[in-house]
Amino acid sequence: MARRQGAAGGRGAEEALSPLEVGVHDLSQAQAALAAATELGVAIQLRSAPDAAAYAGVGYLQALGAAAGHELLIDCGDDSGLVMAALRTGCRKVAFSGSGELAAKLADMAARHGATLRHETAPPDALLLPAGVDPGPALQARLARSAAPRGQR
Repeated sequence: MARRQGAAGGRGAEEALSPLEVGVHDLSQAQAALAAATELGVAIQLRSAPDAAAYAGVGYLQALGAAAGHELLIDCGDDSGLVMAALRTGCRKVAFSGSGELAAKLADMAARHGATLRHETAPPDALLLPAGVDPGPALQARLARSAAPRGQR
C-alpha cells in the first residue's frame, strides 16, 4: 500500500486522495488533531513520530491509538524486529524504512496478520508535530498550503 506512486516517485492519484497524515506523540495531541480535523471537515491518518516504535514501544503506540479511537500508523524506522513486534501486538498499520528486499518479506508477513506495511523510502509527507504542540493551528496552516496553487506554496 504505497503512497508514493506515479512516475519517478511523483504524487499519484491515490496519494492525492489519501488523508493527510499527522504525527502525534501522546493522547492529548492525538485527540486535539482529531478534533481539529473534524472542525475543518477533513480526514486525517494519525501516525507515530519517525522511529517512535524504537523509543516509545509498539505497545504504547497501539494503546495510544486505541485510546484515541483511531488506529495509528506505527513508524518502525528500519528495524524489522519492531515491525514483527508490532504485528505480534496486533498493530495493523506499520511503516518500515529499511531495504526493499526486507520490506517485501515483512509485507508478506503483515498480510498474513491482516495488516499492511508501508515501505517508506523517503521521509513521510506528514505533518510531524513536536511534542506538546497544539495541532489545530499547524493543521490549518498545512491544509491552507496544500490547497494553494503550486506557485503560491
